[in-house]
Amino acid sequence: MRGAISFLFCLIFSVAASAQEASKIDEFESLGCDEYLARMDGAINEARQNPSSTIFVLIYEGKEPKYNEVKKKIEQVFPNFRSAEAKTRSIKKWLLHRELPIERFSFVKAGFRENLTVEIWNVPEGALPPKPTPTLTKIKYRKGKPKGFCTDCCGS
Repeated sequence: MRGAISFLFCLIFSVAASAQEASKIDEFESLGCDEYLARMDGAINEARQNPSSTIFVLIYEGKEPKYNEVKKKIEQVFPNFRSAEAKTRSIKKWLLHRELPIERFSFVKAGFRENLTVEIWNVPEGALPPKPTPTLTKIKYRKGKPKGFCTDCCGS
């Protein structure tokens, strides 16, 4: 009997603990505008379905695609300084466009990876936020003004 009670207690505790963990909604590198906006709409829907949760957006700076006019192809190039901040601004513009309070989202400049990477997490109330997992300690920057996502609708 004592073993059964201990088992039941452990089971209840583990279910309660797992309900309070952050869960990754999405992770992506470079996307076209339509795909990016679809992914952000998925995060927005997650926020609406879980009104007590906070959506964490971790942005890792890294190489980004850029069209090379001379070679007529897309190449991966180092980011401009403050690229993560530009991406954050464009995400916030999309949230305002979708009429979702920005306060429901928390933006984290998560460090550096080989390529620009965005992770989106659902963090229930009381759960620990995700820890960034950068793979590089530093990165080179190129000259120029950083750009956000989808510069036609919500960039810069």
